[in-house]
Amino acid sequence: MDRETRDMLLDTADRFFTERCGKDIINSVEKGIWPADLWKEIEEMGLPLIAVPEDKGGAGGTLGDMLAVLRLAGGHALPVPLAETALANLLVSAADGVPATGPSTLALGHVVFEGNRLSGKVDRVPFASVADHFVTVANAAGRPMVAVVSASNASVNEVPSHAGEPYGTVTFDNPPCEFAEISPVSADRAVELAALMRAMQMAGAADKVLATTVEYCKQRVQFGRPISTFQAIQHMLAELASHVAAVIASAEAAARDADEGGLADGGRLSIAAAKCQGSEFAQRIAAIAHQSMGAMGFTHEHILHHYTRRLWVWRRDFGSETYWGEKIGTAFAKAGPQALWPSLTASRYAA
Repeated sequence: MDRETRDMLLDTADRFFTERCGKDIINSVEKGIWPADLWKEIEEMGLPLIAVPEDKGGAGGTLGDMLAVLRLAGGHALPVPLAETALANLLVSAADGVPATGPSTLALGHVVFEGNRLSGKVDRVPFASVADHFVTVANAAGRPMVAVVSASNASVNEVPSHAGEPYGTVTFDNPPCEFAEISPVSADRAVELAALMRAMQMAGAADKVLATTVEYCKQRVQFGRPISTFQAIQHMLAELASHVAAVIASAEAAARDADEGGLADGGRLSIAAAKCQGSEFAQRIAAIAHQSMGAMGFTHEHILHHYTRRLWVWRRDFGSETYWGEKIGTAFAKAGPQALWPSLTASRYAA
């Protein structure tokens, strides 16, 4: 979609998330209450189908449009699987399928596809216990296959994340697939796209943490003046701002490169760098924010923990900084020193 249409979409989504995704909704999800009305409204807005072509019932947007919305979702700590469903729907539609209705999630890991059936176990699946469908990409006879399995045909052991969201371990014991087709996206590429999805959510959450912390420091008065005027606090806020800026810049660059380079392999190095950067800084961003806000930042009543706890969880999702840093380092080590600069300037893995 063009820039004007995207801006209208983002403005509408931002107002909707602000009005409908308050801390009461987020806290209720942590207690195991599924926000059915919120999800229904999100589906009615067409957000899970934003990157799905119009002829398959979608909005006809691009990968970049979807990622821009997901950054907003991260900035509101949206406690439903919009990101997972949107990417799952994109993977299905890219394989010439029609996405199913209802919440879906990604079960990316060591799974085996054979005879239209799926087997294997995947840990740390987001929203595993509330999803209607599991979407994965598996190799079959040397070809990537995107497969969809109904939640009723899979076994879920729920293990809530540190953010209180319903994560879990999903086991496939040879259930039939509702949909299975050759995918233009490889299994490794699906993990890259999921990592990019998380990097954009982390960018949104980190931006919210910065805004929340700065606003509190302006309002909190100690010794007769706002604590934001104290040099020690200013140093902390400056460091926090620099970390947040790096997370946002790397995520936005990766989103742009992936969108322009194509769904199959666009922006691979940028994605690895963005997830590595975001995951590495997540802990420091959370630490500085909580330290700056003191006791108030540790209370359950304040919203800060909704974002910092998600940063801790998202840090590990679809590859930590160690995982992605190793992939980058291995690629450049194999290619040799002469390949480093050309690869960085072209934002591509070394050949």
